[in-house]
Amino acid sequence: MAPKQSISQTNFAGIYSPSDAGEGFKGLVHFLNKSYLGYAITSTPVLDLDRIESFWATAIAHEDGDVFSIQFKIKEHSYSLNDQGINVALGIVLEQGKAYSELASDETLKKLFLKIGYSGPILEEGTTKWYPYGEMDRKYLRKEWSMVFDAMVKVFSTKTTGWNGIPTYIKKLTHSLVHGYKVDVGKLLMAHFKAAIGKKVNIYPRFLMLCINSLCDFDENAPRLEVCLVLKRNTHTTLTSQNLNAHIPLCFTKHMVDQVFDLDFPLPPGFDTFTIENETALDPNSVNPHSAPYTQPRFSRLPKVQRQALQETRKRPLETGVSGSTESQEGVPAPSAANKEGSQSEPIVVPLEPKKKRAKRTKTTVSHLAVSQKTVEENREINSSLDVPSQQGPSIEIGLSPKLSCKESAQPHVPTHEEPPLADIHM
Repeated sequence: MAPKQSISQTNFAGIYSPSDAGEGFKGLVHFLNKSYLGYAITSTPVLDLDRIESFWATAIAHEDGDVFSIQFKIKEHSYSLNDQGINVALGIVLEQGKAYSELASDETLKKLFLKIGYSGPILEEGTTKWYPYGEMDRKYLRKEWSMVFDAMVKVFSTKTTGWNGIPTYIKKLTHSLVHGYKVDVGKLLMAHFKAAIGKKVNIYPRFLMLCINSLCDFDENAPRLEVCLVLKRNTHTTLTSQNLNAHIPLCFTKHMVDQVFDLDFPLPPGFDTFTIENETALDPNSVNPHSAPYTQPRFSRLPKVQRQALQETRKRPLETGVSGSTESQEGVPAPSAANKEGSQSEPIVVPLEPKKKRAKRTKTTVSHLAVSQKTVEENREINSSLDVPSQQGPSIEIGLSPKLSCKESAQPHVPTHEEPPLADIHM
């Protein structure tokens, strides 16, 4: 069955051939592919969705002392996956007698970004704090480093969107990559696998397929096969057109330069080189010369505690009325006497009164045929008894009555002596 392409947007494979990369990024793609994470970055296994779903449906976390593993079943056969198994499946192998290095600390990461340049804004007003200890936004990096972190986020993170954000564990993994020391990637990924068990999420489908294939043979005739997603050069084109933060001096690590020195795809020209020793010598508390001035963040980006405080302030009832001779108009802040003298105070806002709905008007029609002949005659008698000529005296008020139907209006009513006079009827 031909593979389909409907897997969720996560765990991409990197660009395999540097010649497919955009101009100015070919050497960087070559470096990524030649690094100790090269196989994990470029491998493109066909995904067997039945086996991946079987893994998550049967996965059970198992812990034996310091050794953590996941027990799962595929076609009634039991398997076990641990940290070392993940490293082997991803092609991360240690040399004889070597050990994995520790992940970089936050202070070490801060020095790296201080060295390569980060133009993010100052985080707190009146301070020089610039380094965000959570996610960092790659738009504040030069285009070359933005491309490196974009690839690392899309290949090694669990994200399915929000690619601009660089999680801390991706920063730590990238630090090991650019300086050429190996960290326990299997342990890092296992922590994410463990957290995802029972949550109905499908993280790292490409890495998981590599792990399953290392434990049991791949079935080419499986009914549900999909190709994994591969990075394109679209990001390279966008970065080239934007030319992000070109004012920041370009620099690469010595390890990056050594890796691609004698290759057909060198790094972009005009850069400085720094070693891990140069980076370590930096003062993490030094001022970042590339930081932008402090700006008030948008409401959605404020910490949860600050958002709740602002919402509570907005919910408080507005004060009405101002003491003294100060008058206020509806919906307009009323300045106090203190304001007139030059001091500042919070304006008091008088809320607008709700508009009243207009009463519906009813049409009143006059039907001359409904006027009783007897009523007219009686009015004439009253006028004559008062000895006031009807032509010069007050006019006769004619009562109003509802509109009659066609049948009733065709036959004028002739009152009898037994009937009382008709009263005036108003709609």
